[in-house]
Amino acid sequence: MSLAIYFVVAGQPHGKGRPRASTRGGFVRLYTDLVTRNYEALVGKQAALAMGDFDILDTPVAVRINAYYNIPKSWTKKKKAQAIAGEIVPGTSDADNVAKSICDAIQNIVITNDRNVCKLTVEKRFSSQPRVEVCVYEVLP
Repeated sequence: MSLAIYFVVAGQPHGKGRPRASTRGGFVRLYTDLVTRNYEALVGKQAALAMGDFDILDTPVAVRINAYYNIPKSWTKKKKAQAIAGEIVPGTSDADNVAKSICDAIQNIVITNDRNVCKLTVEKRFSSQPRVEVCVYEVLP
C-alpha cells in the first residue's frame, strides 16, 4: 500500500503570482511577491504538520488539489445555491497557478522536488468555508 499525505489549508486559495523584477547595481533580480510567499509558507506549515514523522517522498507522486473559493456576498440566494451545488464554478485564479503554488510550497517538505509529480488533479469549487484540500500519494509501478 502506498503512503498518502492529506492536509487542509484554511482560507481563500491563492495562485502563484507572477515573478516580480527589480534592479540593483545594474542587475535584474527576480523575486516572488510577498502575498505568494506568505501563502506558500502557510501551505508548507500545514504540510509539515501532516507529514509528522514520515520521511520526505523521493518517488513519483500524484497530487490532488481541491480549491474551495468564497461565494461572493453580492450574489442572490439562487446564485449562491447554484454555486454550492457546483453548477457555477469559480473563474478566479487559474487552476495551474494554484497547483504551482501548492507544489512549490510542499517541495522539500512532502516531496523532494516538484518534478516528481507525475499526476496532478485540480478542482475549483465554491464553498461557504474557503480552503484548499491537498492529498499527495505515492504512485507505485
